[in-house]
Amino acid sequence: MRSASKTATLGLWLGTACALIAPCRPAAPCANAEDTVPTAPSPEQVQFFESKVRPLLVQHCQECHGTKEPEAGLNLSSRDTLMAGSAAGAIVAVGEPDKSRLIEVIRYQGDIQMPPEKKLADEEIAALVEWVKQGLPWPAAAPQPDQPTLDPTVPPHSSGDAPTNEAPADPFAAIRASHWAFRPIEQPAAPQVADGEGVANDVDRFVLARLAAQGLTPSPAADRRTLIRRVTFDLVGLPPTPEEIDQFVNDPASDAWSKVIDRLLASPAYGQRWARHWLDVARFADTKGYVFTADPRYYHAYGYRDYVVRSLNDDLPFDQFIQQQIAADLLPTSNDPRTWTAMGFLTLGMRFMNNTHDILDDRIDVVTRGVLGLTVTCARCHDHKFDPIPTADYYSLYGVFASSPEPPEPPLAGTPEQNAAYSAYLERLNAAQRSVDDFLKAAAEKIGPDVKPADAEKQLEASAVEELKSLRQVVEGIKSQAPPEPPRAMALSEAPTPHQPHILLRGNAGRPGPEVPRQYLAILAGPDRQPYQQGSGRLELA
Repeated sequence: MRSASKTATLGLWLGTACALIAPCRPAAPCANAEDTVPTAPSPEQVQFFESKVRPLLVQHCQECHGTKEPEAGLNLSSRDTLMAGSAAGAIVAVGEPDKSRLIEVIRYQGDIQMPPEKKLADEEIAALVEWVKQGLPWPAAAPQPDQPTLDPTVPPHSSGDAPTNEAPADPFAAIRASHWAFRPIEQPAAPQVADGEGVANDVDRFVLARLAAQGLTPSPAADRRTLIRRVTFDLVGLPPTPEEIDQFVNDPASDAWSKVIDRLLASPAYGQRWARHWLDVARFADTKGYVFTADPRYYHAYGYRDYVVRSLNDDLPFDQFIQQQIAADLLPTSNDPRTWTAMGFLTLGMRFMNNTHDILDDRIDVVTRGVLGLTVTCARCHDHKFDPIPTADYYSLYGVFASSPEPPEPPLAGTPEQNAAYSAYLERLNAAQRSVDDFLKAAAEKIGPDVKPADAEKQLEASAVEELKSLRQVVEGIKSQAPPEPPRAMALSEAPTPHQPHILLRGNAGRPGPEVPRQYLAILAGPDRQPYQQGSGRLELA
């Protein structure tokens, strides 16, 4: 990204240059009236535009030539504004790249050279030339980078202050049909390659075809000692022992390789090795980040870590793995308290000084970015600038998680082992909790006889508040030193009355806007999506 000062300087230079050249340099030929009304682009043209052209416009052009105060009056955020040209006149001749000012400046053929910091690569220039030859196809229904992507279920003015037009029935139809990320998964046919050594399955066919296309040949087959080292490091993250190497090297059985794989997959180290990668996606930590004077530790974080390791070692299907992490308490398997630890996926994020809006934002982010690969939280304050995520969709998910509070005490995730260590732990914990209860009871008696201990806390003086905080820290400290039992699940629960979300204009909690339903993302759900009906909607989301 350019610095602010560089952008301002560039804008001043562009404006001055265009004003100077306009009187003395003929503009590109004006488009005929019929050229300004494009025919609907073909699927192939849509694919070409979305994969080759739009990324160039977003990356190199629209920072200065977008909808907000476009430099030199040139707005490259839609076909209509492109055809309108700049302050100096038309910049494209439909179907004629050699007569188009746009192509001249990106070829660095005149006084004005764009982008100014570096010439585009040859293949990028070729893509824009081809686009002009095709007649500048631009999917009319696709959301434009600098324009709101409206949700058809939300009235205008939903995501900010500027008025917007009515959205079509399905504003994401074109991008859903053309962008690879939103198209249905397909089973491609395996390429044809010469059968023979090195082709054991279809994966090998794809690899060999790609190598052949690049003029490459496969490396020689690895010897057995190399093979077992590679696969052992890959699957369990540890080197093979000398005994394991010798056993494989000297095993004449035809299934020697399969036995090695099965042994490694059955190792507890397999789950420990690969759990690390998912724990990174889940932003796993056993602390809360900066929470001022509050205890920053998550005492039961290990339960989620162990759940991920156990899931991998138990070959838990991926769909169940995801469902349990979002709604284990609501699934048919909810009678197994061990699965509740899966919801650490949602609850183990930072606590942002206990700001509720930021905590919920973090939970939306870990689900959408971690599982879907979409930066939905960019739409917290405005419609997403590049992806088809309107602000309304963000607050639809906000309503789901705002309706899913954490219980005051994490529920037990198993039966505690009744031993001497656990008995001693309970004795210390109960004694510390009695000190808190007795303090509140005494405080209530000092205030009036009808005040309940739970309500007395709200009327304490500052010194009493600090004393109560110290007593509670003793309780939390004992919990932090507990033996491995009892395990507890950092779970969520269902609010008695689901939260009805409103768009928060510009992300400001003090500016509630239109009401939106709790529901899934429009780009993925399609035009027939329905609001969630079951409580928070967390189970339906899962």
